[in-house]
Amino acid sequence: MKKKVIAILMATVLLMSLLTGCKGKKVEETDAPIKEEVNYIPVETEKVELKTIANEISFSGKVEANREVSVVPKTPGKVTSVQAKVGSTVSQGTTLFVLNQEDIQKQVDQAQISIASAKANYARTEEQVENAKVNLERTRQLYEQGAVPLNQYEQAVLAASEKPLETARVQIEQAELVYKQALDSLKDASVVAPISGTVSAVNIEVGEMASTAQPAVVIVDLSRLFVKIDVPENMINDVKLGQTVDILISSASEEKYIGKVETISPIANATTNQYTVQIYIENKEQRIKPGMFAKIQLNARVKENVIAVKGETIVQRGEKSLAYIVVDGKAVEREVKKGFDTGVFVEILEGLKPGDEVITKGQHYVEEGSIVKVVGSDQ
Repeated sequence: MKKKVIAILMATVLLMSLLTGCKGKKVEETDAPIKEEVNYIPVETEKVELKTIANEISFSGKVEANREVSVVPKTPGKVTSVQAKVGSTVSQGTTLFVLNQEDIQKQVDQAQISIASAKANYARTEEQVENAKVNLERTRQLYEQGAVPLNQYEQAVLAASEKPLETARVQIEQAELVYKQALDSLKDASVVAPISGTVSAVNIEVGEMASTAQPAVVIVDLSRLFVKIDVPENMINDVKLGQTVDILISSASEEKYIGKVETISPIANATTNQYTVQIYIENKEQRIKPGMFAKIQLNARVKENVIAVKGETIVQRGEKSLAYIVVDGKAVEREVKKGFDTGVFVEILEGLKPGDEVITKGQHYVEEGSIVKVVGSDQ
């Protein structure tokens, strides 16, 4: 009986201890500080800065050679040799082909003979004139003494005239001119490249007659090319001489080339009512070939050093254009005045200044005073 009472007392004490322990833990949990949750809106931002913006317009066209020269001989002749080959690079002065020189050499030899003959004739004429002058002086004395008649004196004066000498001198000059022309023809029998470039066509063969009416060889200068585009009247005044443009010629390179506007037609095409603009490209590596397709990215109406943000940054609420900036962790509403819109960037005339941290993502979910947290930046 005594043991049973002791067991009941021990069980009672254990139960009370467990109850006391649970109550203590509850008190501890109740006394712990309660953390207050803060609601914020995650946003992305970028710093407002001065930009150069432009209206990008795409055009297309084909690449053309800046210089293309058709080579013809100065005089027709039979071709004896051809050095030019299609695709070969030639320098100015390089021999392209040679014409038969035998007939031309005969003309040179004949011209030399004519010069010698003309000079001999001049010498004879000069001697005759000198003798006639001596005879004139003697005849004058006799005429003054009345020893000879007037008609004999007049004949002596006519014989002493230098006109035959002048005629002989002209004959020498004419013979020398014919000789020079024959030498030039002999020299021109070797037809040389008038410019440095690449041979694009050879239209002659050995044994054929080279004509002055048909190009024998065609040379193109590939070091500098151009693309011609037609610009509508509402854009032409935004295109400026010297303006640089991006050019993509995918068949030549995946990278963009830089071109420069060098000619702008002042008159519209009568058929298309558009203005022709030529854009030149330096082609030092000569990867670009005439006839390749080119895409032109032209920046029209370029504005430099302006405050501009991406178009989606602006929130339209009624008639108001709004932008939100972050100041001390809160959104601050700014009403802005928009200017030039490129479709990507919008010029801000009023409402923002360089250095402002403008919200670019999440702006549609904030209002004046909203608590925000910057989770990303476009900078």
